[in-house]
Amino acid sequence: MLGAEERQELSAGYPSFVNGIPESDWPHLRLGEEDQRLIQGKRGEHNRLGLAVQLTVVRFLGRFQTDVEMIPEDLVLRVGEQLGISDPLAKISLYGENSDTVRNHVREIRREHDWTSFVEGEARLVAWLEDRLKYSTDGPKAMTLQALAWLRGQRVLLPRYSTLRDLVTLCRGRAEDAVSKALVSKMNGQQVRIIDWLMEVPAGERTSRLDGLRRGVGVPSWENFVKALSRADEIRALGFLDVDVSSIPDRKLAQLADHALTERVPRLKEQTGKRAAVLAAIKRLETSALDDAIDMLDKMISERFIAKPKRWADKALVDAYPKFAPDGTLTAQALLAVLESVAESVDHDSGEITDPVTDTDSTRAALETVADRDTLLRAAKNLLEYMPARDSDTHEARRAKALERFRDVRTLVPVLVDRVRFGASPAGQAALTALHALPPLLDREDVRLDDIDTTLLNGSWKRLVEGEPEQSDGAVNLSAYALCVVETFHRHLCNRAIFVQGCSRWGDLLARLLSGEAWAQARPSLLTSLDLPEDPSAYLDRAGTSLHADLARIASRMPEGAQVTLGNVDLALPKGRPPRTSSLSRQVEKMLPKVELPQVVLDVLSRTGGIAAFTTRNGNPSPYPEFELSVAAVMVGYGCNIGLEAVANDEKDALKLDRLTSISREYFRPDVIEACTTLMLGAETDALTTLQLNGERLASVDGHRFVIPTPQPGLLIAPEGNSEVTWLTMLTEQAVQMSGRMVSGRPSAALEALNTLTTYRDQTNVPEDSRHPEAIVAEAGTHEELVFGLLTLSGYSYQPAPHQINDARLWRIDRSADYGPLQGATRRQIDLSQIAAHWEDILRVIGSIHHGAVSAHDALRILTRNGQPTNLGSAIVSFGRIAKTRHLLRLYDNPEYRNGIEAQSRLHKERADLARRICHGIDGPFPNYYPGLENRLGVLGLVLNTVALFNTVCIQKIVEKMRAQGQVISHSDLRQLSRMMYGHINMRGRFHFEPPTDTLFEIPDVEPDPT
Repeated sequence: MLGAEERQELSAGYPSFVNGIPESDWPHLRLGEEDQRLIQGKRGEHNRLGLAVQLTVVRFLGRFQTDVEMIPEDLVLRVGEQLGISDPLAKISLYGENSDTVRNHVREIRREHDWTSFVEGEARLVAWLEDRLKYSTDGPKAMTLQALAWLRGQRVLLPRYSTLRDLVTLCRGRAEDAVSKALVSKMNGQQVRIIDWLMEVPAGERTSRLDGLRRGVGVPSWENFVKALSRADEIRALGFLDVDVSSIPDRKLAQLADHALTERVPRLKEQTGKRAAVLAAIKRLETSALDDAIDMLDKMISERFIAKPKRWADKALVDAYPKFAPDGTLTAQALLAVLESVAESVDHDSGEITDPVTDTDSTRAALETVADRDTLLRAAKNLLEYMPARDSDTHEARRAKALERFRDVRTLVPVLVDRVRFGASPAGQAALTALHALPPLLDREDVRLDDIDTTLLNGSWKRLVEGEPEQSDGAVNLSAYALCVVETFHRHLCNRAIFVQGCSRWGDLLARLLSGEAWAQARPSLLTSLDLPEDPSAYLDRAGTSLHADLARIASRMPEGAQVTLGNVDLALPKGRPPRTSSLSRQVEKMLPKVELPQVVLDVLSRTGGIAAFTTRNGNPSPYPEFELSVAAVMVGYGCNIGLEAVANDEKDALKLDRLTSISREYFRPDVIEACTTLMLGAETDALTTLQLNGERLASVDGHRFVIPTPQPGLLIAPEGNSEVTWLTMLTEQAVQMSGRMVSGRPSAALEALNTLTTYRDQTNVPEDSRHPEAIVAEAGTHEELVFGLLTLSGYSYQPAPHQINDARLWRIDRSADYGPLQGATRRQIDLSQIAAHWEDILRVIGSIHHGAVSAHDALRILTRNGQPTNLGSAIVSFGRIAKTRHLLRLYDNPEYRNGIEAQSRLHKERADLARRICHGIDGPFPNYYPGLENRLGVLGLVLNTVALFNTVCIQKIVEKMRAQGQVISHSDLRQLSRMMYGHINMRGRFHFEPPTDTLFEIPDVEPDPT
């Protein structure tokens, strides 16, 4: 049995002999020439073997093991084989009898290899931690693992895991206290009293004033938009605008603000850092409240002036289709008849081309074969009435319909000009100037071309504003011009050529990068936290050396005479094959208990304590009796996409439709689903630790895409207008969904992973036993090499699966190197001087992402223009090509590396299959998007996590039973077990909701596999 300390070390990934030494580590543990020189100086084979074993132990464990009985026999045998010593197990026992010799060897190894005791290196570690914690918000587990890596790099002997963990926890506590004190010291007495006042509950009220500031203003409408602006003004009027918190990293502020905005106020009032947290929340709300208002503005303009007029125009076109379709057919037939009559004739024998003999009579005759002249003339005129003009565009019908919204423009524009402070880059300045000049024009009746900015009149706007050229007298259609200004303003606002001063999401992206004094102060600690040097010379040399070594190693193992040159795909990556179903998988699948989905949900909620996460908006527990039955019913109804009516039961109070509807609205909030997911993640990690399946800390991101269809998608004449939204989910190796978010279009899943991991790392409620992912398996989308560079420089290993790579070309740094079979494939060269020239700006971009000043998606927008990388973006692309080439080579050469990535990628497919099984749908869970789909998908993700955890617990019991009956189960077979099996769970029919009993989940006896 493992002790408590050993279990903690195993779950945290601390170096240990419990699982033996992985085969992949043995090449790094072989004895070198210097080791042999030191070993051969000892008398007696037992002493030479003992010294060699201690050298190997300290390299693997990071500390010495003076009790030789605790050293694995496999290690002793392998070391003895290297030294040519017979019967090494007997020799190591003899060596261990003399403890003085063992201690002398330890001292000698420390002296010869510069190992330092932890007591001697503790002060340096504390200094490193304090410097890193100034900006990092990593949890105690992640920070402990980083400290472990630092100690090994500095050759400081590792202490017990609990000692290192306690030291890290102490340093984190000091860092958090320092931030809290720094924030409180920035306030005067009046501001402190305001914060205490915000946390008080007014007489006759049920919630505090801080709760009132947290809440939004409701659904998008012009009235609520004005209320949202008033809410932003109210928050700014609290008197904290002059509190300068720029010296506190954005990531630290965000962590405190999240805590204050999600914690129950009564509980928050009992905490020591409450005032600092509330101040951080207010500073967050000063920008986020205005962001919320502009979000509403964006939705209103998109819906009222673009989407709805487009639906009107599409409907008008569809309604008119019967009127002009026959005329279109007739006109096309007439045109074809004329074209055939004037076609040249070719003699196929001689090749001679003869022009046709045409005249008015022959042309008229050709037309009359279709219809008479008057009929064709009416058809052509009727068709022109419905078709857009030749010099128009596909937006004219929609824009013409939008003119009916001119009354809304009259309401909106004065509010925007008077109450929102906009700024603009040169690209958006003209549109912003036109917006500010628009209010005086709205009250005039004689607006002429000289009064407006005609440079904005592009495409169909020119016709709509100025009218037909032959009819134009200099007058302007004011409603068309106003809509043109608003639409142009909105387009520039969305791409941030126009931005909102005082906003975060809608603010100036370039201005959000760290610069000036803020960058100078943050720079040293950020570089330490990111392990990036000030001078890139040695850093880039190491990267170049690693790339050269990888290319040379792969080339040396390729068949003689082979040449890899395959055009745009230089390296033909081996196609992955799904693992064959093992005997263990078949046995486990037979032994899984037969249950219904409600029983699974209720069991997991009880097992994890997940029902405690479903609190009221004030953080209080639910007053409903049998609340767990109601929660399970809502999860099944929404998760299975069958609705609450299908699971309601009027004979039971907990399952009445009114109660289920109320609970679904009040308790299934995103923060509740996230809290419940966190509890499940901790329970899943515990179960996998028991099975010794913690993995390599991979995480993957993939998306399910939904179409927003046109009103008549099957009608060919209807203009194209389908748009897409994507539900992006992030899975850990434990198959637990860490996050889910609905985004428009097809964003980069890899950058979404970076943002998600940053957010996950900052959370204070992440379970201690959960392991922070360090490698990302996801599709980059566009700008693949730029994404490689951003993720690698941010400290993550980006490992897309072979099918997720768009371009498999290889790159080199040394032009003169000979890579044999790869010589042609590596003809493209990376320019390290370009990276070095932009190194300071590269550090500023990566530091701003790590600091929390910008997101990874915003950084991508800063680094590209018109779909192409800027000069700075090209420098990061060059660095990304180094990481990408090394990744491609590892995929090609290392089956274990490739299989691990493909297994993680398959998790999403297995999970999608399970989702299709749970959801009642034909072509997938939800074929089309509809408003409110995000909430349904959030519940579906919770149900999927529930099934995965239930399967893991059952697999753990089955494996324990098999081993108790003497069956030997290998670690590789365990890793092949899927936790997405569903054949044993009934997800159809009439569901029954009763608390599960222990007898429901009994594991049957092991049956021999007939195959």
